[in-house]
Amino acid sequence: MKKRKGIARAVDVLTIEELETLPTKVLIARLKRLRFCEETAETSDLSSMEIASVSHKILFKNTLIWREAYAQLKRILDLREDV
Repeated sequence: MKKRKGIARAVDVLTIEELETLPTKVLIARLKRLRFCEETAETSDLSSMEIASVSHKILFKNTLIWREAYAQLKRILDLREDV
């Protein structure tokens, strides 16, 4: 996986219906991208303007949207065959 920098690290927000249509390999790549998110905005190297410019994407692990996205993804992967 190519390491991204800055706001390119942001992960798109997807619905559970969209996640269910994705192949397992894509879901695993998404899991890696979610794990690569920074912990908090306070410990981030991003400026407040850069953070504010990102909408409808996931940047930090300490947010409710990250926890929900991670939990949804894990539930779907638990139902899939091992790759």
